Amino acid sequence: MSRCFNHDDSAKTGLSHVAIPWGASGAFDVPAVWLRDNCPCPACRVEATTEKRNLISQVPLGVAPLSVSRPDAETLVVDWGEHQSCYTRSWFDSLASNSFRRPSPKIWSGGHRLTTFEAAQFDSEDGSTTGALELIHTLATQGAALVRGVPSEPGESDRFISRWVPVREVAFGRVHDVFSNPAGYNIAHTSEALPPHNDMASYANPPSGQIIHMLVNESTGGESTLVDGWNIVEQLTEDEREVLASVSVPFRQFDSSIETWARRPLLRFDDWGNPIHFRYSNQLMQTLEPDHPRLGEFYQAYHRLTELLLTPDNQAVFRLDTGDLMLLDNHRVLHGRRAFRPQTGARHLQDVYFELEDLINHGEVLANRT
Repeated sequence: MSRCFNHDDSAKTGLSHVAIPWGASGAFDVPAVWLRDNCPCPACRVEATTEKRNLISQVPLGVAPLSVSRPDAETLVVDWGEHQSCYTRSWFDSLASNSFRRPSPKIWSGGHRLTTFEAAQFDSEDGSTTGALELIHTLATQGAALVRGVPSEPGESDRFISRWVPVREVAFGRVHDVFSNPAGYNIAHTSEALPPHNDMASYANPPSGQIIHMLVNESTGGESTLVDGWNIVEQLTEDEREVLASVSVPFRQFDSSIETWARRPLLRFDDWGNPIHFRYSNQLMQTLEPDHPRLGEFYQAYHRLTELLLTPDNQAVFRLDTGDLMLLDNHRVLHGRRAFRPQTGARHLQDVYFELEDLINHGEVLANRT
């Protein structure tokens, strides 16, 4: 699932192109219009912020350089006639790195044990930055992390994440309480088992980060289940991935005063074929039209997808105890629970949402301070 920097389709477009000598497997071509559009000089970009000054419409689509030279092994100079651009090997290397500066994911299966942190290390004067960087890296690579010893007070999940990034408030509230209440508006408020799912699937753009904080857990049963969505994607066939990424299905979550609805595919990939969003909620998914042209194909893939999510070898199972706080990549990791017996003791958790890219980008800020 790593990005390749050797692909080029400029020959198909008829555009003039320039040979770049620093590809992973040797020289490769890029369209000249791309090279001119991305000139890194101070006249074309604001150095402090990298904001672009020039507009693509100011560059002829068929632009071609007057000359290309290499004054040294690390530099490429392109003379456009009215302008001269200088590109370095390090600049090209930076473009070939992962999008959003995320490290490569570490895919896991049912034997996975969450990396665990202690809440105290995030409050200590000498260890808070180090702990935060380790936590952010774990969440970025594994999609889940566990913090023990968090005070079992309402609102602590909000306080915990707000030290770094803003909470994303959703229509159902800033901090969401989950406890056994058969009259509640969804299955989460019962003692029934919850299959693995991503929260807020009924949002066109669901929150990418989630915190689940267990305030009290005295009930028998109710073990938490996690599934790495990227592990599931790897087990699908190419045809199954294609149909699940092509067919949009409706999701709805509502109560007497709130309505949320979105129609989106279950899977989304980037331009290089890497998965970037897994959207699955058996509870919130609505009925796909009976006259949909790909109904049969979709149901074959959807059936297999659900079988994989429920396969024990794909599920990490553990108990969230009082004071445990779990952070999740809500676009990757699916969470659920086994049934529990409310008559055996209280069970109350709170969850809040945030944007994972905010946290990862904040990690860049913290790293630059050390």
